[in-house]
Amino acid sequence: MDWARLQMEIDRQLAWMLFWSLIATVISLWVGYELLKAAIKNGIDASNLGDRRRLMQTAQPPVAPAGYRWVLVKDDKSGTDIRPER
Repeated sequence: MDWARLQMEIDRQLAWMLFWSLIATVISLWVGYELLKAAIKNGIDASNLGDRRRLMQTAQPPVAPAGYRWVLVKDDKSGTDIRPER
């Protein structure tokens, strides 16, 4: 076997090894991504953060306490403080 043919065979094997390594890396990254996504989703479900978020989305606006008087104020751009004094 001559050296040129041996070098060509080594290069061919190296190219195949790099190709399969790239395929394995992509698959490993995808599996890791799916596992991490599932773990985060499971953690959110276990901590009831998902329920709290759903409850906040369906919650009604706050109701004023009994006896509270809503004050309607025009927009005043003059920069004066229009808050009532305490």
